[in-house]
Parts: sequence; C-alpha cells; structure tokens
Amino acid sequence: MNNIRLFNLNLRYKTALYFALGLLGMIISFLFISRYFFLYSLDELENMEISRANHQAQAVIEMMVKQQQDSSYDWAYWDETYQLLKYREIEAYRERNLYIESMDTLALDMMGFITLKGETLDALTREPSQEKSLAFVSEVMSQPSLEQHVSSMNHRLDVYRESAAGLFKINQSIWVLSLTPVRNSEGDKDSSGWLLWGRDLTQRFPGDFQSILSANNQLTTLDPDFLTDDLIEKSSDTISKHSVIKDIAGNPIALLKTQTERAHYEKGNALFLYLFATVGIVASIIASGTYLIFRNRVATRFNHFADGIQQIASQYQIEGLKSVSSDELDVAAKLVQKLSENNSMTALQLKDSLEKFTALYESTSLGMLIVIERQIVDANQRALDLLSYDKDIILGKQLDDLCASEDEECHVDIMFKQLQSGRNLFEAQMLNSHGTQIDCLIEATLIQHHGQNALMLLIQDQREKKQQAQLIQDLTDYDPISGFCNRPVILGALSELIAHRPNQFSFIYLSSNGLKQISEVYGHVIFDEAIQYISMLFRQEFEGYQIGRISESEFIIVIPSSDKCQFAMDSANKLLNQLAHKVEVAGLQLSLKSYAVMVDPEITHQTLDELLLVTRYSSQTMQRENGNKVQITGKALSTQAQTSMTIHRDLELAIENDNIVPYFQPILNTQTEEIIGFEALARWQHPSLGMISPAVFIPMAEQNQLIVELGESILKQSCQFISQLNKSRQAYGLKNLNVHVNLSAQHFYHSSLTTSLELMFDQYQLSSGQLVLEITESMLMGIEEEVIHRINEIKQLGIQLALDDFGTGYASFSSLCSFPIDIVKLDKSYIDQIETNDRAKTLVRNIANMAQELGLTIVAEGVETMSQVRKLKVWNIDELQGFYFYKPISKLDAFTQFSGQPYI
Repeated sequence: MNNIRLFNLNLRYKTALYFALGLLGMIISFLFISRYFFLYSLDELENMEISRANHQAQAVIEMMVKQQQDSSYDWAYWDETYQLLKYREIEAYRERNLYIESMDTLALDMMGFITLKGETLDALTREPSQEKSLAFVSEVMSQPSLEQHVSSMNHRLDVYRESAAGLFKINQSIWVLSLTPVRNSEGDKDSSGWLLWGRDLTQRFPGDFQSILSANNQLTTLDPDFLTDDLIEKSSDTISKHSVIKDIAGNPIALLKTQTERAHYEKGNALFLYLFATVGIVASIIASGTYLIFRNRVATRFNHFADGIQQIASQYQIEGLKSVSSDELDVAAKLVQKLSENNSMTALQLKDSLEKFTALYESTSLGMLIVIERQIVDANQRALDLLSYDKDIILGKQLDDLCASEDEECHVDIMFKQLQSGRNLFEAQMLNSHGTQIDCLIEATLIQHHGQNALMLLIQDQREKKQQAQLIQDLTDYDPISGFCNRPVILGALSELIAHRPNQFSFIYLSSNGLKQISEVYGHVIFDEAIQYISMLFRQEFEGYQIGRISESEFIIVIPSSDKCQFAMDSANKLLNQLAHKVEVAGLQLSLKSYAVMVDPEITHQTLDELLLVTRYSSQTMQRENGNKVQITGKALSTQAQTSMTIHRDLELAIENDNIVPYFQPILNTQTEEIIGFEALARWQHPSLGMISPAVFIPMAEQNQLIVELGESILKQSCQFISQLNKSRQAYGLKNLNVHVNLSAQHFYHSSLTTSLELMFDQYQLSSGQLVLEITESMLMGIEEEVIHRINEIKQLGIQLALDDFGTGYASFSSLCSFPIDIVKLDKSYIDQIETNDRAKTLVRNIANMAQELGLTIVAEGVETMSQVRKLKVWNIDELQGFYFYKPISKLDAFTQFSGQPYI
C-alpha cells in the first residue's frame, strides 16, 4: 500500500519532488561534464609539456652538432693543420698537438685528418692503439653520406667547398660528425684536405645538458625501418614521448625518449574526487531544502489548480476520474480534448490565417502583387510606392509591362517553370511608372485567390543593399584619394600576369619625390589635392589602363601587352613633361617632378619583388642623373639592381665581422729603396660576388652611415698588423715600420676618434711614429681653429698626419704653413706627367723644395717606371710608393716577406 502511494502522489508532491530531483541531476551532470573537460585540458597540457621537453632535447642535439661544426673551423683554418695535410709532416704535428687531453678540451671522441681523395692521413681516438684509431676513422669515412660529400666537393671549385655536419649511426652508437675543408688561416689558398671531428652522442647525451633539460631523456639506436614518430605513451604515473632522430641523409637512426611524471593529472583527479564528495553532500542538503520550500510555498497552488480541474471535469462528465493511475494532468488533458470537440477549430484557423495575411499585406518593407493569368489583380501600398503607380492604374496591367525586356528571370513563363522545379526566389529588375529599372528580390508563391489559381509576388527593394555592397567593394579595392587600384589589387594583377603571361606584358613605375615634401610641409589637405591633380593627369594620358597607387608617392600603370609599350611610353613622357614644371594646387606653386621607369617585357618573367626592386633602383639612378624621360630597364639594370641590393644587404655585416680587410702597399726610402712602411687599402672579397672595388662599397658605406665603422675596422686591423710585424722584426734586429691609414671626413671629425686611437695604442702597444693617418685637402676647409685643434689632439698621441693626394683638392700651398702636417703625398696624376709635361716637372720640384724647407716629408704616389724613379731621386723626393715596387698585398704576404717568419 505504501508503494502504491509513493508512485501515485498528488500534483503538489510530484511537482516538488521532480523539481528537487532535477536540481540534483543538474548539479551532478555539471560536475561530470566539468571533470571531463578539466581532465581533458590537463591531458592536453601534459602533451604540450612533454612535446616542449622533447623539442628542447632535440634542440640540444642540434646545438651540439652546430657547435662542433663551428668549432672545427679553428683547427681547419689553422696553418699547422694546413701544412700537415699539404706536406705530410705527421710525426711533428702529432707530437705538438694530438693528445687525449686535446680531445677532452674539445669534448671530442675522434679526430681524423683526411686527404682530398678521402684517404685517412692520421687519426686520434680513444682506442688504445694507433692502428685501431686509423681503422675506425677509415670506417667512419666509408659512410655513404661522407663519401658522397667528399666526391661532390671535389667536383666544385675550391672556393665553394664547404663543411658538412650531422648525426651518424656507427657500430650501434650515435655520433656527431663534422667534415671541414682545411685551409690556411687567411683562407686565400686552396684547401689541402679535410678535418674530421667526432663525438659519441650515445655516451655524452644528455650529459652536462641534463641540468637545463626539463625532463628525463634517453637516446637509443633505431632500425631504419622504424617510421613511427612523435608517439606519446601514458601510464597512471608517467608520460613519455618517442621521437625519431635522423641522420644527415634523413634516415631514422635513433629514438629519443622523453619521460616525466604526470603530476598535474594525478593532482587534478584527486581534486575532483574531493570535490565530488563535497558537492554531493551540499547538493543533497540543497535539494532537500528546496523540496520542502517548494512543497509548502509553491506546490500548494497546484492543489487549488487540481480542485478546479476536478470541478470542471465533473460538469463535463469525463470518464476515468476515479482511476488510480489518473492524475490532475490527465484529467486536464481530457478536459481540453472535450472542449476542442465542442468548438469549431476551422473558424479559429481561418481567423489566424486572415490576420497573418493582413499583416503581410500592410507591410511597409515588402511590396505584394497578386497576379492571375499574367494580369495584376491586387497590390499593397508598399508595391505602389516602390513602382510609383496609383492603384487604379496598376490593377489590370500585364506583369510583363513591369519587367525589363532583357531580364529573363522576370519573365512570367520562365518564372512558372522554375516555380514548378522548386525555386521561389528571383533577383530581377522591374520597371517603375517612369521606366526606371529597380533592382528587386522577388519571392513567388502559388496561392488561391477567390477560388482561382494566383501568383503572389513579395517584392523587396535591393538598391540600397547593392549600393552598400558596391561601396564596400570600392573601399576594399581602390585608393580613396586617387581613385586608383590600391596596393594589394594592383600587385595582385601584376602577379597574375607574371604567372600566366610572362614576357608578354610590361608596366610603368612612376615615383614623385615632391609628394613627400608636400606632405611634410603643407599637411594632408594640400597633399590630397596634389594626389588628385596627378590622378587627373594620369586619367588623361592613360585612359583605359589599369593604374594603381602602391605608396604615398609611387604609382604603377599596367601595360597588358607588349605591343602597347611604345604608346604607353609616349604617354608617360607627356606626363613627365607636364610634371616637370611647377603647378598651382590650392593656390600654391608646387613641384611635382617625377621619374618613370618602364620594365622591358624580356624580364617580366621575374618575381614581383625583383621587378619592383629594379624599377626603384632605376628610378634612384635617374634622380641622381636628373633624367626627365622614361627609362627602359632590362636585364643589365636588373643584374645591377640585384648586385647593389646584395652589397647593401651584406655591407654592415661584413664591417662587423671584419670581412673588409686592409691590403698593404709598401712605401720605400727613395735613396736606399728600403721599405719604411705601408699604406693600408681596404679590400672586400665577397663570398658570391668576388672582389668588390673600394670605389663601389666605400660610397655605399657613406650613404648608409657606416663609413666611421668601416674606418674603425680598417684602423684596428692595421694597428694589430703593424704591432705583430714590428715585434717580429725586433726579434730579428730589424727596424720598426709604420702604417698609413686613410681617414674619411666623418671619421676625422667624429667625437670619439681620439679616445678610440688612444685605446688602440694601448691595446696593441704601439710606439710613436708607427701609425700615420692620411687626410685629404678638403678636410682642411673647415674652421681653421677646430681643424688645428683636432690635428694637435691626434699628434699628442704620437701619431703623424699626412696630407693625401696633394694638389688635387681645394687646399693651397699656404695650407702647408697653416696646419701642423708631417707628410705630404703627391698625387699620382702629377707623377704620371713628369716625363712628358714640363709644368708637372717644375711643380713637383718646387713642392719638393718647399716641403724640405718646411721640414716636411714628401712621398710620391703611383710610381710605375724606372725613369720616374731616377727623376724623383734627383729631385730629393723622400719616399716612393707604386706598382713599380709593390702592388697592395695581403697581411699574410706582407708578414711573410718583411718579418722573416710565417704569419699565424
């Protein structure tokens, strides 16, 4: 009996019980869902952490390979190693350098010295005997990748030989191997062999790196057929990731296992168990309290509802009221069913439909036409307003009269056919009473109208929507000031032409530097009007061409076919002529002088970046030459632009790394012809462009504000050279030599020059007279007191000053009296003429006499013949310099010739 009462509670108790159970179910469900996503997030976090730890371990391995490869150059570019492989003096080299301690210092397990043919000349390993060491190195060199690399390098020019480094599997161990070409320390001689370094990674990893790794790592060998990579395994306590390590050829050789504890997952799981217990208790208390409150305050009202239902049901004599299984809701359902049988549902449905149709008919956003057999029989007010008709005029009209003749979608026959196929939406143009076409969206529906088949058309005006779409399109694709295509669109068009029609099109690049000045001086309002003025001229000359603006002062005109190039160039020349003169814009006289470059179709197969680079390079060339005609740029200028870009790109790094080095041209005593010093001349051996002339890179250094850094680099290298050279000469009882270094004007007036010179003197322990700074006559044209003060600051350090290229600049003979100069160098242009020009002879003799009277040393530059030497001796010129005696030579050659021992 109790069980029956439990399952047949009245509405009051059922409602309260269902509410409490539902609340409890929601809380429990939320907990389970939260636990799932929380643990899932922790699982993903652990995956990320183990992957990061695995990547860290791989990065350490890569760093060990790169570190070994970089370090090998110290031995490979060592003259002793070079001479070992060239002259085969094995025992002497081994006695001096090959010890186990050497390998310990370098963290190596193997060193091998390989000939250019790949034969092992000598080796050092941790094997107990030399024979085993040689055998092991020979085995290593038999690795296919190393043999292939040696063979490949032997088929290249020596300057392009390069090192190789990577991982190898040898005798079930993983090794880091590097193979480096051996050259002399200056790197200017052909390589004499190869230096092989090896490190047993199986024994050394992780080793000392364990302290910086965030997880435990283990490296094991792997069969080449094992291809599974980035496998993550999890247990209840740990998580592991297995990654395949590949050798230099890309073959899998080892398995890197990274393992760590699942601390986050274990803590999160335990946390949720405590949370479940706590929330379960709290939820039970809340559900019980909610049940009691709901039953006493809310569910009581259901009792009144149940009593009312019972009274109404008694009036309608509904069966089943006394049934045990029937509750208040069953009785209410039967009551509603009874009431629905006693009322006409048809009247209610008709009323509902009529109200909906009336609301649609009176809509202010949708026009409605009712059409029967092509004839309009009804229209709402919105349709009349949209089509500009009175109702008495439009009724009776044919629907075809409202359709544009060329618009097939508005044709009634086609519309009916498409309606039968299931389509009911159409975009069409309808004619209003004035004949104006209106873009509309039409929804067509077949209905019954007064017992006849009719077509109901719901019409929506699309004009504003299309205008907004067009405006968005214009803002996306066009520059708002000029009205031309914007940068992405015009560059996209050029990219399409490059991809599909290479060498069949061209384009004109136009740059107007005056626009930048207008923006800076007059502001954006005048700048915008200047852009609009230029745009007007463009449209006049290039009607029908696609034009784009790619920056504030750069424009591009696309020439779609090569046969139109001449016409486009003529139009561009007309445009340049118009912009060559000042024009009046907004009441101001403005200069809009521009430069234009046409790309030759023969190079339009190149990438867009390359084409834009060559056009800008050509435009800058035109600006320097002040050209006013369209310049056609082809293969030659393209090559120049690429070369210029390469030099500009590499110049700063070359200066930082001392890749621009001094060559030294000896200076001799005229009477004894003994060398007394050198002049340092900057030289740059570019890795891909070869020897670059100073006439090229020095102006670029000035342009890029790097001339002071370049001067500091040459000065430092020259001081280091003369210091080492004189120390060697002193050991042999020879006299000290000096070195002349040229200074630029920026370097001469730089605030840190004297401090830098003082530091170099201390660092390289130079004595007075070992350094001579050469300045030009133009540097003396500043404020005389400041120039004299700077010269005296330099001379106080024990440095002499030489006036270079005397007679070719702005200085007069009085400069020799006004400034405390020590040396005067006669320019080569005078020396070239002393055999043929009497005036040159007289001038040189007079300069020599005057310099001697003033106590100055005079140097003749550019001496190339014996006849010149004889004349200069007779005229008592102090020192000589020129190709007749020596050309500029590297510091290695200079050291070898003038110190008596090899330079290291």
